Amino acid sequence: MGLLAPLAPRALPDPMPPQFRLDIYCMYHQSVGHHTDRCTALRHAIQDIVDSGTFGHPQSDMFPIPTSAQAMHADAPSPAVPDLIDLGD
Repeated sequence: MGLLAPLAPRALPDPMPPQFRLDIYCMYHQSVGHHTDRCTALRHAIQDIVDSGTFGHPQSDMFPIPTSAQAMHADAPSPAVPDLIDLGD
């Protein structure tokens, strides 16, 4: 959708933080150090997009419910619930 782009790759930190991992890759940072699904910067970027209102819930007119289905749902009586269930003797 073009709302988010990977960051420009940067040099590895010096000194290397203890939690920094050279064996895993973050696609958002385009660098090693942590998994993409654990990327705090990516989570904040996504939250900023949601907070801005640029990306939110789909519009209801994108997935219209046919009028006949709405009427059928609204007018349908609720199923009868038995007061007593006969389990036999």
